[in-house]
Amino acid sequence: MADHVVRSITDAQRSGAEFVILTIDTPGGLMNSMREIIKSILTSEIPVVVYTYPKGAQAASAGGFIMLSGHLNAMAPGTEIGAMHPVSPFVDFGTIGNKDKEKTPGQEVMAAKVLNDTVAYGRGIAQKRGRNVSWTEKAITEAVSSSYKDAKDIGIIDIVAEDIPDLLNQLDGRKIVINGRVMTFSTTDISAYPYEMNWKQKMLNFFADPQIVFFLFIIAVVGIGVEIKNPGLIFPGTIGTLSFLVFLMAIRILPINIAGLILIILAIALFILELKFVSYGILTIAGIASFIVGSLILFDSPLQGFSIPVSSIAAAVVFILAFVFGILRAVIKAHSGKVTTGKEGIIGETGISASMIESSGKVLVHGEIWNARSEVPIEKGCAVTVLSIEDMVLVVKKVQ
Repeated sequence: MADHVVRSITDAQRSGAEFVILTIDTPGGLMNSMREIIKSILTSEIPVVVYTYPKGAQAASAGGFIMLSGHLNAMAPGTEIGAMHPVSPFVDFGTIGNKDKEKTPGQEVMAAKVLNDTVAYGRGIAQKRGRNVSWTEKAITEAVSSSYKDAKDIGIIDIVAEDIPDLLNQLDGRKIVINGRVMTFSTTDISAYPYEMNWKQKMLNFFADPQIVFFLFIIAVVGIGVEIKNPGLIFPGTIGTLSFLVFLMAIRILPINIAGLILIILAIALFILELKFVSYGILTIAGIASFIVGSLILFDSPLQGFSIPVSSIAAAVVFILAFVFGILRAVIKAHSGKVTTGKEGIIGETGISASMIESSGKVLVHGEIWNARSEVPIEKGCAVTVLSIEDMVLVVKKVQ
């Protein structure tokens, strides 16, 4: 999303656009992505109007910072802004100034460092745009939020607009200073050009979803595992490899916890070991526990939308168990079973001596007559067992 916004603003400048309208509806996002978007807005040579839209939308957390950074900003009725307090899976901000809460060495210092840096960043943006600095600090330190009307009254936003046409109407004739020059908005007879994601961005946006990444990893492990166990099947190896490549592409964006990946791989290994050794279900139980824990901690982010639903985890467990104890068990059984075709399939079979057998003779096995020999003489018509085969001659013994 950050790449899409940055490219859109850059392309708009190159194409000679008058200004950019960035509509926003988000519960928040990653700090690095937020900074990339804000940097592109602050350095833009044309005005960027940030609009919380449609009605009922929100500009929370990172979205609040982006709203503050716009040359002009607006909100639709029924929208909200704020709750810009930083969150992190590694830092407990509740330890700051809390004497009753247990602290780990350095944790309070790290929490204060991140919080103070975020406050300074938000204050700088508010000062740059002439917005309410006091409210900005409270939104970061105390997670304060405001409605669209309150935000307009206290100087957080510039415009309250019902929709895009209303926003364009209110922009017409408004003056702002951008890069030291006065710019007057003129929206009469203006034509809009939408900037859509290209195919690469759409693909990344689709696959950069925790549930999609989770299932891709499961498919990759299963597919590659089957191909290693049974070389030459082609299909599972191809699907597994493609899934793994897309998985690697997606985790460049999502914050993956390596420990979660290891636990999921360990779980699948335990399921396979259950087929090899008699553990009376211990390995299976350990595998299920490892899989669930690994899935729950797979993503290192407390942000909304970064966790895998329990229903998806349960579905994945059922799929893995069905696959391992169904298909894979049949494959292992087929590989470990006795060969029943070719020369090797003759060994151990019983037949009838078709002639007197001493140093040589004939036997009837599987409806075929073979040359045979025996260490002791065998009369014609006796039942015999095939011990081995040497140069198309069966070594047999008499069945007692």
